[in-house]
Amino acid sequence: MKVRNSESAPLEIATGNCLKAALLSLALLFAGCGGGGGGSAPAAVNSVTSATPVQAANSLSITSDNYGMANATYLAATKSNAGLVLRAAIASSMTDQNFKTVTRIDIGDPGAVTTGTYSLGGATGGAPAFPGTVYFFNGHPSSMLQTVGGTITFTSYGSNPGEAVSGSFTAQVLDGNDTATPKGSYTIAANFSFTTGSFGPILPAPVPVPLFATSLYSANCASCHALGSLATAQGSGPDLSLQGGKLNTLFGAGSPGHKGITLADAEISALKVLLNVN
Repeated sequence: MKVRNSESAPLEIATGNCLKAALLSLALLFAGCGGGGGGSAPAAVNSVTSATPVQAANSLSITSDNYGMANATYLAATKSNAGLVLRAAIASSMTDQNFKTVTRIDIGDPGAVTTGTYSLGGATGGAPAFPGTVYFFNGHPSSMLQTVGGTITFTSYGSNPGEAVSGSFTAQVLDGNDTATPKGSYTIAANFSFTTGSFGPILPAPVPVPLFATSLYSANCASCHALGSLATAQGSGPDLSLQGGKLNTLFGAGSPGHKGITLADAEISALKVLLNVN
């Protein structure tokens, strides 16, 4: 069964007469099912309330990705009555109306986590099941990418404002968009470090999609394929929207691949991201 994780983000700001503080509210709605041993990820509305923004040295570094994830430009570690959320997004601020989540780590009960390793997708290999969810939206309002296995490790963990939450994850992700049997499976790994209660842009600002990816698509793909709303004219080939992971089987770096096209490793990676964000 295909399960879609959904996210919506209505945003509000209210300012008082003294203008000494701002009330920031960010509501995000999720619905999704977990993989592995079954069960469902809890649906939640995560409301964030904060005073003036706190810039901290938050970081999320993708260390392995054979799917094609966009680069985040904004990081936030927010706690509310719905739990702790570590979010990497494409945005300029928490009130950006085009706020697009790339990946997020949700912990509904922050007190249930401590330092150590947890299993994603159910308890396996002697590691307890992670009492939360790792989501991959990759800039889309909803996602068919399901985290079905892997591990998440916390080397430091504090859910109170100003405390550090850091560690790493290696997630096995099943692509529900894939019509093939079996569906495509990918590994996405990252190191992360957040300060609870802080949010701000990544500096210097990265580019979500490599700038040369569009010209690569135009030169090598556009004559046969459409790409979502970016390129709607379609030739003999299928629409390539959300199909970046399939480039793994079509191209090898430096060798003639699909239709005799030769691409470098960086070019394949750039095209993956472009296809997956459209």
